[in-house]
Amino acid sequence: MIKTAVIGVGNMGSKYAALLQEKKIDGMELCAITRVKGAVRELLKPSIDAGLPIFESEEELFQAVESGNLKLDAVIIATPHYSHEKIAVRAFKNGLHVLSDKPSGVYSRQARLMGEAADKAGKVFSMVFNQRTSPIYQQIKEIVQSKKYGELKRLNWVVTDWYRPETYYKSAPWRAKWESDGGGVLLNQCPHNLDLIQWICGMPAKVQAFCKEGHFHDIQVEDDVTAYMEWPNGATGTFITSTGDAPGVNRLEISLDEAMIVCEDGKLRVGEIESTLGMKESEYRKCATDFYKHIDVAWTESIPESENAPYEKILQGFCDECLGKGKSVADGREGRKSLVLSNAMYLSSWEGRMVTLPKAGSEDERKFEKEFEGWLDKKIAESK
Repeated sequence: MIKTAVIGVGNMGSKYAALLQEKKIDGMELCAITRVKGAVRELLKPSIDAGLPIFESEEELFQAVESGNLKLDAVIIATPHYSHEKIAVRAFKNGLHVLSDKPSGVYSRQARLMGEAADKAGKVFSMVFNQRTSPIYQQIKEIVQSKKYGELKRLNWVVTDWYRPETYYKSAPWRAKWESDGGGVLLNQCPHNLDLIQWICGMPAKVQAFCKEGHFHDIQVEDDVTAYMEWPNGATGTFITSTGDAPGVNRLEISLDEAMIVCEDGKLRVGEIESTLGMKESEYRKCATDFYKHIDVAWTESIPESENAPYEKILQGFCDECLGKGKSVADGREGRKSLVLSNAMYLSSWEGRMVTLPKAGSEDERKFEKEFEGWLDKKIAESK
């Protein structure tokens, strides 16, 4: 049995703790929680009444672990973004497995240090990238990476269904501030989308972005983003997101050499080119004599099943890997990739230029980290 503490029992942390309380995760036991407030205490009342240890902070929890007064095997981190790295590193030093909510942190160096600490400790490190459990995204990934229809040509993803009213940002004093939240729509709503982009299509090589801060709301951080991406093979893409568009849409288009994939409203459409041309499009392009022929495609449409228990799958996969009988849905080191993407988008917008994404472990990565953190420090100073 993996004895587990949930650190940060707020909106998401309470969901994880409740799953453990309800014994939905085979092989995992809820053994401690931190930061319990309001309605959450009522939600976890059965465990609390049974004597579940409650700590006011992660510091108190780790002191109990280090003194031998609390026996744990793992922690689930669901605290504010800036604190993820510090908590994870300390957990690894204490020989604990770590499941971290998204994002890994605010800047990519935090994700890198978390991965390095996990490597040194030899413990399981996982991320809550629950959208990877969605059958529709799994099918898209399989199509793209199988190369059945050739290489990636273009990706366009418009995700503007993150609508938030002004009261959302006023609901907590830490929201939408550079110093306490670390960012806006890219860091809070879109880590899943950025993760899926690289999970399905691989990491882009370059990014140019335009991040509008306080465009639709009275906030410090960005609530409207338009980004352009380039992949190593020359493929291009756009990513558009906002918390101020109504009605919003969530439409993903992926163009491959011989097909187009469209994902919207739970439907997956795949249009095959070769079946209508009788040859590959690249060959037709070279020999066609009709200047204005409209290229038809053979469309197939499916409605993949929805994933009704994504968080159960995340926790179960993490538990299984801790027990040595399975794999996590998302390795924790993957968290670096979506953070590099969002950091590059911020940096591009702040500096007004195309940013090349650094290779992991390179000197360029260290320079990238310093440059981004320097800009973030400046944004924090200006906002005070």
